Amino acid sequence: MGLWVLAEEAVLGSILSQVSKRILEKLEKRQKLSTEDILLLYLDLTHKEIRETRRELKEEIRETRRELREEIDETNKRIDKVQETLSARIDSVQKTLLAKIEETNKRIDELYKLYAELGSLGTSTGQGTSKNKER
Repeated sequence: MGLWVLAEEAVLGSILSQVSKRILEKLEKRQKLSTEDILLLYLDLTHKEIRETRRELKEEIRETRRELREEIDETNKRIDKVQETLSARIDSVQKTLLAKIEETNKRIDELYKLYAELGSLGTSTGQGTSKNKER
């Protein structure tokens, strides 16, 4: 609500309160109430009920917002835990894959060494190249 509305509400509440007091004084003196008096009392009562309802609604909104913030915080915590778990799992899989790649590279290196040794054996015994066979 804007400042102007709040000021109007305060003034209206003050006026209705004063009018209601005067009407109650009439009742205490056992004077008859006019239709306007009854309407003003009803207006004052309605105004007070509306103010009370607004206050209750504001409180309910505050409570709902607080609960929502708590739910959001809890959800964020769960998301963080899931992210940590996934990151740990990804790291684990990455380490496993790197170890397997390293093992595969070692095997390939051993095969190259074996191939090179076989190639050098064939050259030294004269079975390596076709030029050696022709000579």
